[in-house]
Amino acid sequence: MLQLTPGMLAIIIGSRTAAGRVNVGKSVELFGLCEPGESFLNPVTGVVTQLPHDANYPLWLVTGNVVAFDGREGYTFVRGEYLIPLDKTLLPEVDEAQVVY
Repeated sequence: MLQLTPGMLAIIIGSRTAAGRVNVGKSVELFGLCEPGESFLNPVTGVVTQLPHDANYPLWLVTGNVVAFDGREGYTFVRGEYLIPLDKTLLPEVDEAQVVY
């Protein structure tokens, strides 16, 4: 499987919470992997945020047409296992001679 990296596009394929399920099927840009206790600057709100020390898993901060658990739009946190990278090199090759425009 392709490794997730910041700046990559991905699709959300699942969620453990009801609040997160509204984002399933949406494409997002990966901003960064946040470890429990780590502080970071949220690219959407411009506010320094800290993932709680007692968080059970590192979470990806993703941006796009998504909604966070608190209802804020534009970003959310997703476990890595619920993200599938979108990479054009993984798509089947298309024979340009057969494409109808």
